[in-house]
Parts: sequence; structure tokens; C-alpha cells
Amino acid sequence: MRKKGSITLSLALLITAFFSAVFAFLEAGRVSGLAANAEISTAQATDTVLASYQRELWQNYRLMFWEAPDGDIPGFTTLESLEKEAIEGDRADSIIGDNYYVLPIHLKDMSVTSYQLVSDKHGEAFREQAEEMMKKNLASTVADDLLDWIAGQDTDDEGDDLEEVVLDVLDNLEDSEAAARAAAEADSADGGSSESSSGTAAEISHIKIEENPLKWVKNVAKNGILAIVMPDSSFSSKAIDSSYSTYTRSLETGNTTVSSDDTALQSVWFYIYLDEYFNDATEDSDDHALDYELEYMIAGKDTDQANLKAVVRKILLMREAANMLYLETHEDKKAEVTTVAGIISAAALSPGLEPLVEQGMLAAWAYAESISDVRILLEGGKVALVKTEEQWHTDLASLPSTVMATEGKDQTKGLSYSNYLEILLASVNTDKLTCRAMDIVENNLDIKMDQMLAYAECDYTYQSDALFWNFVTLGSDSPGAYSFTEQADISFLKLSE
Repeated sequence: MRKKGSITLSLALLITAFFSAVFAFLEAGRVSGLAANAEISTAQATDTVLASYQRELWQNYRLMFWEAPDGDIPGFTTLESLEKEAIEGDRADSIIGDNYYVLPIHLKDMSVTSYQLVSDKHGEAFREQAEEMMKKNLASTVADDLLDWIAGQDTDDEGDDLEEVVLDVLDNLEDSEAAARAAAEADSADGGSSESSSGTAAEISHIKIEENPLKWVKNVAKNGILAIVMPDSSFSSKAIDSSYSTYTRSLETGNTTVSSDDTALQSVWFYIYLDEYFNDATEDSDDHALDYELEYMIAGKDTDQANLKAVVRKILLMREAANMLYLETHEDKKAEVTTVAGIISAAALSPGLEPLVEQGMLAAWAYAESISDVRILLEGGKVALVKTEEQWHTDLASLPSTVMATEGKDQTKGLSYSNYLEILLASVNTDKLTCRAMDIVENNLDIKMDQMLAYAECDYTYQSDALFWNFVTLGSDSPGAYSFTEQADISFLKLSE
């Protein structure tokens, strides 16, 4: 016999109210879960961008930035698609089998409100990340020592160019000799007698002057300095278009800049980074746009040869000042200069120019010694800033042969070619230096630094429909879809922190 049951209206209402309260509490808990899910999804989305860094840039230069497709900035459609795929993919992975996922959340909108590109402010983000990377990998005392050392060097090219000094003296000497010989010929035509210079020639032969040092300098100037400092090398013919440099061309720019501390010590870390990851004339770089990369950063010329010539000239000027000072304070060598200057002046029939010729001889000898120094540096040797008698390489009476002969000379003490480049790097404007480094990277990897994202502030809007609230029967109002907003930074700056 089937039994009939019934409940009172009061009980029905009570049960309805109870379950409505249960579903309301479940929905409230679900809303909290959705909010947490939105925060987690935002973190996962930003991590996805950080993990999508430009691989070649990291492999070759240990720098980490996100590359936008050409023309994607400032829209950032690719960045938005990347983050949406990450969020939706994470939601799909959270559904196990046929189970229903109670915390589905969708990225409704994502926008980049402010951003900084690698090329902004002449590569500030590029320089900062390079500095941080070197700081993390090397002891801080390395930079302190290098900073103290560079501070003690003279990086200004304020000294006289000895090549010009010598050429001026030679011009005066040749003019005087021509005038003296013309006068002598005129006297001879008038029946007078002229002094023979055979005695002078004998003196020159006696002391075996290989070549007039003044004329040797003139020949060097005529033939080019690179043919002397690297006679057995084939010079690189590589070139780039410096007019397309990040320092001069029109670039995409961000709308914000994250402040950074650019101290003298920070700059030293950057010099160390450049020396570590870029090549110079003593290294091989077959697959690079330029072979002499550090030289380009110093000189900024289009071709390898032009950059090398400019850097050699700068090192020559640095060495000339030190070598000239050594000669002027070394009595024996100064006496030798005086003797040779007297012989050359007499041979040119211009004894009155002996003091000027003596100064020219000093300049020629210091110039020749400086060329020898650069040859040693480019061959991988070292040259002391202040030389001793044993470290002096050339002989005034035989400049051509002693300049070219570097074998058997002390090349183990002093500064290397790399050390001299570090001094010259410190003399370049920081913005120009950074842009030239970015030029090299752009040309080597075929990328654009103004398409590289360093920092971005992003707004995210998520949406999810009500679930348990649909079972609540009290009242007719429905919350509809929930909306959650999140804000996050995507930062490639100071990744070590």
C-alpha cells in the first residue's frame, strides 16, 4: 500500500531558504576562487612572455628581451594573443576527463598601458641589463679595480700629433736646403766656390744612418699607418651602414622609463661586458657583420679598416706622449738625437735649423717607438705605460728595421691591446657607446632594438558566468557575468632581483 506524504508550506519555504543560502555561500566562495584564479592566470601570462625571450640574443650576448614582430608596436596584438593562449590553455589543462570545472575564467581584454623599449633613452635598458649580468657573474672588486685604473689614465687626445710635427720640420728643412743649394749654385756661376758636403756624407756613412728619420715618417704618412702596424695581415673589408645607427635613425619609442642608477661604477661593468662579448682586431669573427667590433664602438665609422685606422691613431697619440717624455728625460738618447740632428742639418746645408731639426728628431723617434708599440699590441703583446731602458725597442739610426722587428723584445709587462681599448671605450659618450653596441647586435642577429620590449605595465579584464547562483530561487535578480581586473608588470630589467 503506497503511503502519501506531504509537507507544510512553512517547511517547504524553510527548505528552499536553506538550499538558497547554501548555494549563495557556495557562489560567494566560488567568486573568491575566481578572483584568485584571475591573479594566478595573470602571473602565468606574464611568465609566458618572460619565457618567450629572444633566444639568439640570449645565446650570443646573454641579454633577455621579448621581440615583437615588425609593426606590432604599439598595438601589441602578438603579445595579447600570446597571453590569451597561455590563459586559455591553462584552463583547458585544468579540466580532467569529463569533470566539470567550477572556476572557468576567460581573458576578456588585455591592454598595455605603458611600456619601455630596449632602444629608449639611447639603449638604457640594454646597458642596464648588461651591467647587471656582469655584476652578478664577477666579483665587485673587479669593477672597483678597473674604475680606479681607468680614472688614472689620460683618455683625452690633447697632445700634439708627432707625425704633423715631423712633417712640418721636414718641410722647413727641405725649403732651407733648396734655398741654400740655389745660393751655392749662384755663387758657383759667379766664379765663387762652394763647400763640398762630402765630409758630412762621410759622417753619415760612419754612423750608419739607415734612413733620414724625418723622411721615413713622411713615407709612413704617405703609405698609410695600417701597412706598418699590420704588414702581414689581410685587413677586413666588411662594412655596415652607420647612417642606420640606433643613435641617428628614427625609432619606435615607449611611453615610460623605469628609473635606474647610472653611476661611474655601473659604467665600468658595461665596459667589462663589451670586452667580454664583442670582438676586436686581435680576434676572429667570421660570421659577424664587422670583424673589428670594439673599434667600431670607439670610432663609429662604416668600415672595419676606417675604424681600425682611427683606433690605431688614438693609441699612437697615447703612446707618443709617454715616449716623448721618456726621450726628453733620458740623457743618452737625447744626446744621440742632438748628434744626428747636427749631421742632418749640416747635410741639408742648414746648420741654423739644428734646434728645430732636433725637436723633429725627438718627435720622429717617439713616433717610431709608438708604431712599434702598436705593432706589439696587435700581435698580442703588452706595452708598459712608462717604459724602462730594457723596454725601449727602436734605434734612431735604424728606425725602419727596428720598428718592423718585434721579435726578442720584452712584451710581457704592461697593458694589452684590450686594456688600451678599455681606456678608449671610457672616453666615448655613454649614449653613443651603447647605441653602437646595439648596432652591432642588430647587424649580427638581424633584429631591431626598437622592436624589443624591456618593460610593460598591463591591465587584464577577466569574465566568468554565475554558477551556483542560478539555483538560488529567492528573488529574481541575477548577478550575470562576473568581471575581475588585474594589473601586472612584465619586466626584463634587473632579472636577478
